[in-house]
Amino acid sequence: MSNDLKFIGNNIRAFRRSRNWTLAQLASKIGIQEGPLGRIERGGNLPSATVIYNLARALDIPTDALFSPDPSQARAAAAETDTAHVAIEPDAAVPPKALLSACRKLMSAFHTLEDILGVQKHALLPLSIPFEPDYAGMEQLAARIRAAMGTGDVVIFDYLELFENFGLRVLLFPFMKSADDFDGLSFFEPVHQNAFFFINSRKNPEKQLFCLATELGKILIFNQIKIRKDILFPKTDPASGPRPINPKRAAKHFAATFLMPDTAVRTTVGQLGITPDTWTWDLVLRIKHRFGISTEAFVYRLKELNLITEDSSITCIQKIKTHYKQTGFGEPDDSRRILNANGRFFDLLLTAERNETAGQEIKEIYAMVEEHKLVKI
Repeated sequence: MSNDLKFIGNNIRAFRRSRNWTLAQLASKIGIQEGPLGRIERGGNLPSATVIYNLARALDIPTDALFSPDPSQARAAAAETDTAHVAIEPDAAVPPKALLSACRKLMSAFHTLEDILGVQKHALLPLSIPFEPDYAGMEQLAARIRAAMGTGDVVIFDYLELFENFGLRVLLFPFMKSADDFDGLSFFEPVHQNAFFFINSRKNPEKQLFCLATELGKILIFNQIKIRKDILFPKTDPASGPRPINPKRAAKHFAATFLMPDTAVRTTVGQLGITPDTWTWDLVLRIKHRFGISTEAFVYRLKELNLITEDSSITCIQKIKTHYKQTGFGEPDDSRRILNANGRFFDLLLTAERNETAGQEIKEIYAMVEEHKLVKI
């Protein structure tokens, strides 16, 4: 095959890998032997029109997707067919196309590394769990996820490592300025029952951490919305009953209870002998650092658990909002939380470098790392 047309074989391989199929499996689906398909992928032969047609049908893609000379675009197209951007509200803001494109390219790079090394693609955490669509239901859901992770109610220092240990893919990079309103995005991958989390590294670590937990809540909600036939969060009149919960508020409540479990907060406060009327500004800052969340989120959680008086919470919130306005949402007393970003991705990349047959793919991934300024700690 002409070197100018080798991208066709590369594209076929990218789509095959994105579905976690072996050469033999794809060859069987399109009615040819494994050997000829392997030569096509390696650029030795051109596929016939019949093979192209059968490939498009088996891979469930348009035929022109196989003819993109830009491998990153082809792989991004593969990611788009196999992953769903998680949106739980019909009127939610749509991320800029440039941001979605960057995420899909990075998903493709992650898939490529997993394929080169033959590692597990499935999450080791259930991402489809029934729950009651109310505040108590979200608290129970958070408790079930923590139980599945084996963490109980203990305070976790590095949630990024925890997520990655369960096979979830977490990537931090600076979103373009046009997408700075977005703290993060998540994508669900049904074929592997797994997820990708993209977190805006322009935000402070506390916001990044809360965003990560919120996006996990969104994925759990998203999957139940897809499964259930009725409306998951019916609209209610606030005047006729308790404060209504909508999908966005549910995801945030999940995040708050996931990061600050009832028992953990009460135990921490109780061991220090802090009563609802004895909170000081310095105490709030010290204790909130243990949970790695923002000062505002911590005060609201204390209020929710009746661990701080109404007057004290109002004073703290006013002080926080003034500080945020003056500093552009910088955390009071500076942030002490350091997140070990992109650990699994760079572990895979460094390991894959030892594969002599993957040199070109590794080179392209490094170029993508530079392009998107992927955070490495």
